[in-house]
Amino acid sequence: MRAPILSAKCLPEEVGIVSKPPENAFTHGPMPAIFARTALPIIFVMGMNGLLTVADAVFLGVYVGPEALGAVTLMFPMYMLVVALATLVASGMSSLLARHLGGQRLDAAKAVFTGAHGLALAISVVLNVLFVLVGHQLVLLTAGGSAELAALGEIYLRITVLFSPLVFVLSVNSDALRNEGRVGLMAAMSLLVALANIGFNYVLIAVLDMGVAGSAYGTAMAQILALAIIVVFRLRGQTVLRPQVLLAHSWVSGWGRILALGAPQSLGFVGLALNAAAIVAALQLHGEGDYAVTISAYGITTRVMTFVYLPLLGLGHAMQTIAGNNYGARDFGRTDASLKLTLGIALIYSLTSQVILVLFAAPIAGMFVSAPAVINSVVRITPMMTALFFLAGPLMMLASYFQAIGQASRAAILGLSKPYLFALPLTFALPLAFGETGVWLAGPMAEILLALVAMVVLAQTARSLGLRRGLFSAERVQPA
Repeated sequence: MRAPILSAKCLPEEVGIVSKPPENAFTHGPMPAIFARTALPIIFVMGMNGLLTVADAVFLGVYVGPEALGAVTLMFPMYMLVVALATLVASGMSSLLARHLGGQRLDAAKAVFTGAHGLALAISVVLNVLFVLVGHQLVLLTAGGSAELAALGEIYLRITVLFSPLVFVLSVNSDALRNEGRVGLMAAMSLLVALANIGFNYVLIAVLDMGVAGSAYGTAMAQILALAIIVVFRLRGQTVLRPQVLLAHSWVSGWGRILALGAPQSLGFVGLALNAAAIVAALQLHGEGDYAVTISAYGITTRVMTFVYLPLLGLGHAMQTIAGNNYGARDFGRTDASLKLTLGIALIYSLTSQVILVLFAAPIAGMFVSAPAVINSVVRITPMMTALFFLAGPLMMLASYFQAIGQASRAAILGLSKPYLFALPLTFALPLAFGETGVWLAGPMAEILLALVAMVVLAQTARSLGLRRGLFSAERVQPA
């Protein structure tokens, strides 16, 4: 991997002006090598975020108590709202930026980069205003009447919302770095920031006894460190997206397209939160046996599935960057090759993961707990929850691909149908016929329905756009 150039020697003679655009790293060279160079750092970044989440939970549980951990957990849906909105801006910008950079349309790239910053800051201001107006009442409702949980949760959420501009700006710049081919810098920065975050949290929570506030402030301090690293790179590194471009373009540039292209992935995060809440509610209504044991088993399975999901998400991000750049450069053969490689990797990974999770459910559960009842419950529900998981990876890649080439409506259909149209209703409907088993079968049933929808979308795309199998631009056929 070529290391990013950060020395002052990379500055052109005229300060702030790059005399020659950097060579596009995605439109030349062997596709497998490009994928490895792009995807592995992104997957690593997501793994570090997972480690940070675990460490934060351990610090709160051990040094503060279960009430603090419970309060932060209750704020998860609202935290996911912040993440979803940040993803909305960053993902939408990423789709546009990749194609502009791939096509060497540098002015357009600078404009959309500036517009994304304006949109990010505008949304974060709205979030802070909303928290002032209704935050207290919302926290009380979420806490279910518990004054202690509400007090702790409000402290955590207030700090999180206050520093939300950092989340938005970092999301925009992380996606920009990826599209500029600076995944190595992004990975190194994420490693440093994650380790710093763990260190900050330990000091603030365990040493200074700041409780949930320490968790929130530790995250904010790590985000400030990350932003400082990015600013140094944008001032001194080899990049066309320097800070001064934010003053040379409109801050409302491209908002409509950013929102349209970012909506599928953003709403996907919202869908995950809604489905988690739906499963908990359905278990309260239709659960069999000890509710606490079942919830613990569900929590373990969900955490394991999240770690399995991270590499797929990283693979999708890498494919979006590579396919978007080559599509923007109108090299449709390489665009098609990137999709074929991604689909193959996703299928093999998903199938292998499904087999491992089912065969080793008991030892995996034993890593989290020693209670036989919980372990047995994990062994019972894992085969149902992971059934047909081998379809999940390829289907996710299809949605990411359509977003990468600017097909927002098709990306939305494939990205949002499962959580909103299928999984959410099935989580409440199937238990009426199958009891608790229906809760666990809702996911696989939604996967089948999404596969059918994908077949319809691809057939329609093949007819209307003349793409072979509804996907491959270099193998166009005459529409019927």
